[in-house]
Amino acid sequence: MICSNYQKGQKLDVAGLNVVTVLVDRSQTQLTEVGWNRWSKGMEGPPHSHEAKEQIFYVTDGQGIVVVGKARYAVKPGSLIYVPPTVVHQTIVTGDAPLSYFLFNAFLDASKEGHASFADHIEKVKEVRRQQAESQQAAVTGSERRDDSDRAGKHVENIHQGRVFDFGSNTSTLLLERNETRRCEVTLVTWPKGNKGAMVAHKEKEQTFFVLSGRGQVTIGDETNEVGVGDVILVPWNTPHTTAAPDVELSYLCLNTLVIEPPDKSFAESYQRVASGRIARWKSGDATVGE
Repeated sequence: MICSNYQKGQKLDVAGLNVVTVLVDRSQTQLTEVGWNRWSKGMEGPPHSHEAKEQIFYVTDGQGIVVVGKARYAVKPGSLIYVPPTVVHQTIVTGDAPLSYFLFNAFLDASKEGHASFADHIEKVKEVRRQQAESQQAAVTGSERRDDSDRAGKHVENIHQGRVFDFGSNTSTLLLERNETRRCEVTLVTWPKGNKGAMVAHKEKEQTFFVLSGRGQVTIGDETNEVGVGDVILVPWNTPHTTAAPDVELSYLCLNTLVIEPPDKSFAESYQRVASGRIARWKSGDATVGE
């Protein structure tokens, strides 16, 4: 079971520009990678793009601007940003302290950019990133091709606002819809004190939880871990799991990577298909694994 605090992990220096702490490596997943990205005070990062992945940033500390295509988003702790594939983006630190964010990568295919690990990826791109930062241009020798279609990013300023879906044992606030992206989806999941969910397994996605408040227990397969604020948990593809909040309310970002084409085109369609069965299993205490 992959479960660790977001500030603990292998640290990768990207040409003196930023430091990435590896939380979930691409070598451990189907199509997911997770890190914590820290930019120094005053840094104007490299404008760049990724052809083979889309990204989500969730700001943990500091202030700045995240440029996504033609949009400039002022960000602070609690801001969530979606970066589509191929779109040029940039991180600019504007405050009096470093800017850091939880970094979620969803790869578009199993090649994962052709790099075996996060460390392998950084080693191969860090010189290009240095040149991009120095020139403040995305187009430098060795950089990925830019798509001129300017797809739209998204800025969620308040993660507590959004359509709420009630699963009985917990609620999910929809922040980023699967039909807005290529392979990812984000919700804020809240478990009231005293609740424990039914066992579920997802045939179409792997999941990453980032705990924002409270404490509780996450069970994946036959293993249960105590979790608290700052913990990152990977739920592997099609693996039975559940969450409990025995003592206090628990909430976490749930970042889904769609490993295969989902049967439902939206989160709402998925909810309509699975919610009644999940709620019935929860109410009855049925230990059967469902969707």
